[in-house]
Parts: sequence; C-alpha cells; structure tokens
Amino acid sequence: MSRHLRSSGFTTIELLIGVAIVGILAAIAVPTFKSYVYRGRVTEAVTVLNEIKTRQEAYRSRFGNYAAVNGTDWGNYTPASVPGVQPVAWPSSAGWEELGLSSPGSVRFRYATVAGQPGTAPPTDSNLDPNKFWYAAQAEGDLDGDGNTFILEVYSDSRIMFNSAVGTGGWE
Repeated sequence: MSRHLRSSGFTTIELLIGVAIVGILAAIAVPTFKSYVYRGRVTEAVTVLNEIKTRQEAYRSRFGNYAAVNGTDWGNYTPASVPGVQPVAWPSSAGWEELGLSSPGSVRFRYATVAGQPGTAPPTDSNLDPNKFWYAAQAEGDLDGDGNTFILEVYSDSRIMFNSAVGTGGWE
C-alpha cells in the first residue's frame, strides 16, 4: 500500500489567481475612493458659496444693495490663483470682511463675488437682469491637479447652484 503525503500550502496557480483577484478589486476600488474624496472636497465650495449667498442677502437688507467684493465683473479672486491639490490659506480682504465672510481657513478653491445696481451690466452668460440689483458668486477649483478647472456659481435671482462639470462627475 502506497501512501502519498500532500504538503500543505498553495500552488503557484492558486497564488496567481489570488493576486489577480486582488488586482481586479484594487482597480475597481481606487477610482471609487477618489470619487468619494473629490465629492467631499467639493462640499467646501458648496458651503462657502451658500455662506456668500446668505451674507449677500443680509448685506442687501441692511444697506439696500449687494456687496461688490470683486467689482462688477470677474477678474479678482481670493486666493489669486487656483489652489490645486493642496489647500492654501485664505487671504482675507476688506471686501470680504465688509460682507461678513470670515476666513474659512485653508481652501481648495478660489472665490469671487461680483455685484451691481440696476443699469449695471452683469457678467456675460449669467442671465441676470441688468435692471435689478444683482450679484453672482463663483468658486473655481482643480481637485486633481491636472490643470482642468471647474466652476460652481450662485446668482441672486436663483436658488440653483450651477456646476460647469456636472456631466463629468461634478469636479471636471
């Protein structure tokens, strides 16, 4: 009677199959994880824009017009350039303080809010009525650092937040 002893352990094929399964799971998990990270980072811009909207309405009820922190047309942003992947410190200014927006700390977006009185032309493509008091606020970001930015916008005459990257996941 012949007895064969089987050694314990895995064969090479079993190990290769295990490695392949782990690789496939990782290939699926990494993009999904990045999606959650980017979505979480976009909440900063949503929060700050909602705060700007609230502060603009409070400013108008107090002073009769909206605060033109960055003038009447886009051009000056805080911070001056898009931060990219790493957050940067918020450089506060007299205009933001007049609006009542305190420093949100480090930011991953740059912000601007423009405003005008009746008869002042609003920014192009904003669809704001130039015969009314108006304001618009923007947040521009590049969360993955590839140089492609996207913009979130709010307007005085709309409850909707507009996203220039809505067709690509919300962040580009």
